[in-house]
Amino acid sequence: MSSTVPDHVPTNIPPSDIRLPAEDWERVLDAARKSRSHNTKAAYRTYLSAWTRHAEKRGVPAQPAHPAAVAEWLTRLADEGKSISTMQVARAAIAAAHREAGLEDPTSTELVRRVLSGLSREAARQGRRPSQVKGLTGGDLRQIQAHFDPPGAAPPHPIVLRDLALVQVMRDGLLRRGEAANLIWRDIVRVEDGSGRLTIRHSKTDPDGKGAVMYLAPSTVKALERIRPASAQPHEKVFGLSGPYLSMRIKTIAERAGLGPGYSGHSCRIGMAQDLAAHGASLAQLMTAGRWTNPTMPALYTRNQAAATSAVAQYYQQLSLLNRHQP
Repeated sequence: MSSTVPDHVPTNIPPSDIRLPAEDWERVLDAARKSRSHNTKAAYRTYLSAWTRHAEKRGVPAQPAHPAAVAEWLTRLADEGKSISTMQVARAAIAAAHREAGLEDPTSTELVRRVLSGLSREAARQGRRPSQVKGLTGGDLRQIQAHFDPPGAAPPHPIVLRDLALVQVMRDGLLRRGEAANLIWRDIVRVEDGSGRLTIRHSKTDPDGKGAVMYLAPSTVKALERIRPASAQPHEKVFGLSGPYLSMRIKTIAERAGLGPGYSGHSCRIGMAQDLAAHGASLAQLMTAGRWTNPTMPALYTRNQAAATSAVAQYYQQLSLLNRHQP
């Protein structure tokens, strides 16, 4: 018997079929289940349920699915106004369910790939590009601080102090909302110069838990010291907020400071990336700071800042300097 383990473990095969003791097979399945994050599994369940309902209405099998049926469902999602990213997650959910059941992936066919490509082009022609939340930049942060914590005023309410610290920490660490929600006091260390170091134990792009260490500005460390309880234990959560509620707090504090709508739990990450790009950070440096494994998203977030430092922009800047020095 071969000892090679397939990339996608078929979870519907009983232990006796592959001659493994039940406890060994359960260990294999447990490891396979842990290969995806909680958020990914929740998203897959949502889309698989929607696909199953659609297949039942159409009178076609949900599993094994026919590529034409999957393609038709994707076009239906497009007609409902769903984004291309939503359709890609739906496709990934169907693909994962089939692979784990030991079935051929119906979404890997040329038909499904071309349908998604066509839908993406159609959305671009109609101006329905992927939506992007506003970045919470350094200027936005100063406006928030001036509104809620102006110099010389009485200390803000503890909830406001927490929100201010949250925004600063998420910006400095370019944190995703799940990373911020999971922070514990042990992850934050103050160093001699007043700055801090933030350890990110797990993240979306670090499923193996190798971790990352990020810089915290002295002002961010001070904001954290203002909210740290005297009895705080190392294992206690820093902010005590779930990911969705954390996102809502950022939206609320931005709106109350007069920044308007469009902010979310992703805004701090985007805003810091934009600030770094505006100050000359390269795409590679942005990927390292934000722990991106693909350059697509940081390039998208910072395209306006990149345009300001492009070859054309530099040409006109140099031309302007030359004109100034001419008699």
